[in-house]
Amino acid sequence: MSFEYFIANKILKTDKKGIKVSKPIMRISMISIALTIVVNVITIAVVTGFQNEIRKKIVGFSAPLFIMKDGNKNIYESDPIHIDQKKIAQLEEIDGIQSVAPVIYKPALIRSDKFSDAKNEGSFKQEVTGVVLKGIDRQYPMDFLKSQLVSGKLPSFDGTNKEIVLSKKICNDLNFKIGDEIAIFFVKKRSLMKRFKIAGIFETGIEKIDNEIIFASLSSVQELNDFGVAQENSLNFVSGFEVQINNWDDLESKHQKIDEIIELEPNEHGEVLRVINILESENEIFSWLSFLDTNVLIIIILMLIIGIINIGSVLLVMIVIRSNFIGILKALGANNWSIRKIFLYQTASIILKGMIIGNIIGLVLCYLQYEYQILKLDATVYYLSEVPIELSMTNVIAINIITFIVCMLSLLIPSMVISRVSPSKSIKFN
Repeated sequence: MSFEYFIANKILKTDKKGIKVSKPIMRISMISIALTIVVNVITIAVVTGFQNEIRKKIVGFSAPLFIMKDGNKNIYESDPIHIDQKKIAQLEEIDGIQSVAPVIYKPALIRSDKFSDAKNEGSFKQEVTGVVLKGIDRQYPMDFLKSQLVSGKLPSFDGTNKEIVLSKKICNDLNFKIGDEIAIFFVKKRSLMKRFKIAGIFETGIEKIDNEIIFASLSSVQELNDFGVAQENSLNFVSGFEVQINNWDDLESKHQKIDEIIELEPNEHGEVLRVINILESENEIFSWLSFLDTNVLIIIILMLIIGIINIGSVLLVMIVIRSNFIGILKALGANNWSIRKIFLYQTASIILKGMIIGNIIGLVLCYLQYEYQILKLDATVYYLSEVPIELSMTNVIAINIITFIVCMLSLLIPSMVISRVSPSKSIKFN
């Protein structure tokens, strides 16, 4: 045990007068450090939860990478391309590629059944809304879609299966329920109506998805598209391929590797393909998610400033009330740095106690929200129905280390007041 640490420990335990004078401000500083940790831990957990949950839903329903015909900007209305199983197999061999699934999109209109208008008894009205059918097959990763179901089940999506999965919002708006057969209208060279049966209902909380997307079998949507070919050949065409990856951090590298395989040169069918990533197609949402990082940084800095100011005040108070003690130590031959270390050890003790309290409170609050979803959100505004929590111990440890180091370094300047204390004056004064 060092001399400075020994003295600091003895002062904290035996200096009743000093403790009596500084106790209130020491408590305030300890609370401020605890509050800094609580706010920072919760902020990072919530923002990380927001980013990952929204990203997971966006990616789960549209994939991080999409291969489509070059020259098209809207994946919902892209020109068809041939299904090339050799190319799919080549892409699936890339390390980190989870799946390569053909998909096809078809804009349509969906109409509700007639129902009574409560405001005008005896009359009836119909609701019509625009939707996009998304055709998928067994190659499509079903786990995420299944996790978003709120009722019903996933159909097989085999062949021309007429079962569909749509959102809870569409069902509520158009008065649909599980098992209903609904009419969907398509615009081709002539108007076309097909009936589908509702097998499952999902809910994401993301307006763009819940308002538009209906999942159906790939073959059934292929038959509905007007590709300018004979109907029997339509099964060879899709809107593009969704590429799922194992690690989001590898998005750019996987994008580059797929580009190298496709090479932006015509395939055997004379089609020029290109790859777009979700950061391009969903730029608005991902820009908003990136902006959250800036907000987190601002909050962390502000809380650190509050903690620094308060702990600095404690240090100055302790130096003032123990000026006699400082004078005695200097008279006995102690240098300024040794005395500064004594007071730094004392303030470090306060910081550590505040950090322990803050971590306990912050982690408990995060656990309660994660387990019981106490705080709810308006899904139409925030895309989620409750405040998400994703806690990383790496982030928690980093916050604690940064807080401690920054606070301790900031105390080096106020501790320089010790050098101004004169042994003769301080001893005589007291």
